[in-house]
Formats: sequence, C-alpha cells, structure tokens
Amino acid sequence: MTATPSETNLHIWRSRTIDAFASIEIRIEGLLSKIDRSGKCDRLGAKIEALRKTSPQGPYSAARKAAVDKVLEQISKLLPLRNDLVHSPMLVRKDAGKSVAVFSNPNALCDFSTVTREFEAPRLQALACKASHLAKELDKAIAIKAELPTEATENA
Repeated sequence: MTATPSETNLHIWRSRTIDAFASIEIRIEGLLSKIDRSGKCDRLGAKIEALRKTSPQGPYSAARKAAVDKVLEQISKLLPLRNDLVHSPMLVRKDAGKSVAVFSNPNALCDFSTVTREFEAPRLQALACKASHLAKELDKAIAIKAELPTEATENA
C-alpha cells in the first residue's frame, strides 16, 4: 500500500526529530570527552546525568556548567518523547481524515494496559525544531562550534 502525503510527512518529521536528538547526543558526548568524563554510558539519559554530576574544572567553569545544566534540564523534559519515537514502531491511524502517528514504547508496557503517544505532523515538526534549537543552545553553553548541521527544518 502506498503511503499518503500526510503519512509521508509523519515519517519525515519523525526522522528529523530523531536526527535532532542525535545531534544533541553528539554534543553531550563531545563535552564529556573534552572534560575527561566519557564513560560507558549507553543511554542518553545516563550521559545527561553523568554531565550533571560533573564538577566545574579547568575550562569547564562554574558559569559554563550552569549554562549547560540549564539546557540539559530542558532536554531531559523531552526524553520521554524521544524514547517513544526511537524505541517504538510507528503506526499510522486515520482520525477524522487526518493521519496520526501512534507510538507504543515496549519499555512502558505492562500486563494490564498499553501506553500510546500520538502526534500529528505539525507536532512532530515542532518537536524536531525544539530539539534542533536545544542542540544550538548546548553549543552556545559549551562554547564550541558544531561541525554537524542542527537545523531540522533544512529543506522542509
């Protein structure tokens, strides 16, 4: 079955959102490496916690740490959304003629209920833009120039 344009938009914005979060993760890993705190953290949440627990030292000043922590707080609030997009297959449901992306993260399932998260394309687009913005804010906070694009809306 061929995807409709609105279904294709859902797939595009999901992909751009995941890319934007990957951009954030690259910056966090880079900072952890620069301050000799890179470890065996696999999950993004664990990397954020490792960075939060880092004490100011050398070029990682108290002011820089405070700025980074402020951005990390905003990123942390979006992690449940990111986790659902990354760890769930996307199903598309029609709702009053609109295509809606539905995610059911297997890590959030239990024997008694299901938990789903639903997005229309404009909400996924907004999330991609927010994550891209936070990647840029993280760049400013850590005062490094990114080599990778962070703009989720390029060629939109």
